[in-house]
Amino acid sequence: MYQSASGIPRAGRPTKVRAAALGILVMLMAGACNRAGNVPDETTTSAAPPQGLTANSPVKLTSVGPVVVGMTLDRVAAAAGVDLTRQPDFDQAVAEKNCAFVSPSTIPGYSPPPESGNKSPLAFMIVDGKLARIDILGGDFATDKGIKVGSAESAVTEAYGGGSPLPPRAFVGPPYRYLTASPKDEEDRGYKMVFESDGAKVVNYRVGKEPEVENRQGCAA
Repeated sequence: MYQSASGIPRAGRPTKVRAAALGILVMLMAGACNRAGNVPDETTTSAAPPQGLTANSPVKLTSVGPVVVGMTLDRVAAAAGVDLTRQPDFDQAVAEKNCAFVSPSTIPGYSPPPESGNKSPLAFMIVDGKLARIDILGGDFATDKGIKVGSAESAVTEAYGGGSPLPPRAFVGPPYRYLTASPKDEEDRGYKMVFESDGAKVVNYRVGKEPEVENRQGCAA
């Protein structure tokens, strides 16, 4: 317990002095109590724990919700807050190409449409043990400009200034094509958004670092 020196009586000191000292001590203690009473309860002001992936997680140049490009596979799983399903030949793909995909097994709030075959709307490309790109294959995962799967191609060009067209998909051909949106900020150089269009609307898109984000056939490039 803290004890002020002014509260220790000294022999021979006049009563008025002791009374004044006592009064000052009482005021100091009252002020300390008031300050202590104004300290918010930690249980009511502590920050909420980070939220994992949800059906409405926003998509940015390097992330979807709390999952960020550059994370290790373990950190991706922890940030997502859900189990991850590895592609069937994950270990072989890692051994041969050092590249493989994992996907969230479930995402809170997301219900896959019947035609999706219960396929996950997200896929994470792991290269050299770290997240290199994020593929958005469905759902309502939207960019900061509101672009998502199903958005009109014209909305992409309007939102991102037309982007930079890539060649048509070699294994499908027109009308399928790609539009890329490159960042303007120097700190974001080396990352891109790539939108795949069927000539009318976005059928999927991806974000992440170069060159992986531009690989049109995933790990097969």
